[in-house]
Formats: sequence, structure tokens, C-alpha cells
Amino acid sequence: MSLTQSAVAQRVRELETQLGIKLFHRLPRGLALTHAGQRFHEQIALALGNIDKAVRDATHNPADTTLSLSVPPSFAAKWLMPRLASFRHAHPEWQLRVHASEGLSNLHQDGIDLAIRQGHGQHDAGLKAIWLTGLERIAVCSPAYREQMGERLDRLDMQGSILIEDSHQGWHTFAAHFSGLEKAERLWVNHTSLAIDAALADQGIALTPRLMAAQGLAEGRLVTLCGLPDQGQGFYLVYPAARAHQAEQIMLPWLRQQLGLSHETSAHVPLGSCLGHQDTTTTTPRR
Repeated sequence: MSLTQSAVAQRVRELETQLGIKLFHRLPRGLALTHAGQRFHEQIALALGNIDKAVRDATHNPADTTLSLSVPPSFAAKWLMPRLASFRHAHPEWQLRVHASEGLSNLHQDGIDLAIRQGHGQHDAGLKAIWLTGLERIAVCSPAYREQMGERLDRLDMQGSILIEDSHQGWHTFAAHFSGLEKAERLWVNHTSLAIDAALADQGIALTPRLMAAQGLAEGRLVTLCGLPDQGQGFYLVYPAARAHQAEQIMLPWLRQQLGLSHETSAHVPLGSCLGHQDTTTTTPRR
């Protein structure tokens, strides 16, 4: 916006004075929208989205076949990159630019056309989010590590094990499914892809969405100890109205095809079940 933080704060105060309402709660560590601020944001985001669409339509170059896709780094490394050749084959007329980022880019300002994000699908009112697949977290390790730990892992007793924590720090949320978590060692990394790599290198047990570990599982380099509830989370395709054609006609059908192939080629452990009780049934995609 080419404005300093103090200038933005001044603009916000002026807007609150003009509207006669309080838009933000000033907290010790940041801001939070008030109820009135949330309602105002939802309506104004739609208006700004329409303005953005009008500008994009007016300046659209029919010869521009570049498509920018923002994805989480681990999703890019472990799932998307091995499949890019398939996208080029299916859509040779499009040049895909991949931007790996944990944060949701400002799709209106950052030159990003589409994004894939993990969560509950809650985004700005000016963006549409389409559910792709469930999170389906699993606990995985290498066959060598499982053999090293012995029967203890069959009982999901983590005492003496090394738990690999990534930036999501999810192990504590699944305490009900394991025992001995408080007596396990921790290996800390900042990306899920690194946690998977550490598990592949016999360094411990990682929590990961099944999609991320699909290749290691298919190759027999990883084994699943337990399937865990996804807590209502999943992967979503996120895009502004101005990019509906590219999202719904180009990217979405290809993603759904690839996700279907992923489910077909990997054995699934039912959520909440554990090693020794596996089957090969596939989960039904949520609509």
C-alpha cells in the first residue's frame, strides 16, 4: 500500500470516526475485528473483489497463458512437484508458475491466480474455496525404525520413541490415540516435508497428511502406524471470482483426477485404526 504502519492506523481511526462504529479490538499483541468490523469486511471484500475482477477483465490479454499457483511448501515438495509433468501433458497451452508459501497470498495484489491451502476452508469473502480432499493424518515411520522399536509401536506406546514435530506441532492433539507421549523424545523441524524426510531416514515417527507420504508408502519406504481423525480439516482450492474459469475448468478437474489416482494407489488405514488392523479400503471423498 506504500503506507507506513502509523499511516494505516490513522486511516483506520478516520474510517471508524466516519462510520461511527468500532472496527477493531486493540489487543496487547495485535488487533481483532469486532462483530461490526467483521460484517463490514465481508461486504466490502465483495465490492473490492468486483472492482478487481473488472480491472482484470479490462486488462486481460487473451495471449497470456501463465497460471500462478500458490501452495504450501510441503505440499509442493511431496505431492505437486512429482505430478507437474502430468499437468504439462494435460494442458500444454498453459505455463504453470508454482509459488511455495505457508501464508495465503493476497490473490488480489500479489499476482497469484489460484492457491491450495490446508485448513477449514475459511477465507476472505471475496474468495471461493472448493474442498479437494480430507487431511487424513497418519503416523508414519520407516520399516527399519518400526523393527528397531519392536512390539511397543504395535501398541502405540511412544515411550522411548522419537516423535518428529513440524510447524503444526500436532502430536499433543492426538494424545488420546497414543500412550507415553510425554516420555518420548522430540526432533523439531519447520516443514512437514522435512519431517517425512527424517522418518525416511530412520530418525523417528512423523505425523503427516497421507497425501504427503503417498510416495514413500507406495515404495514401501514408510509404514503407517495409525490413521487419525482430520478434525474437520482438508485441502482447498482457493481463488477469486476473476479466476473462476482457470480454477474450475483447468486446475480443479486435473487436481481431482490426480487426487483420485493417489487414493487408488495407496492402501488406506481407517481413521482411528492402528497397525495390525489395516485394510485396503479407500475413503469416500466428501462432497
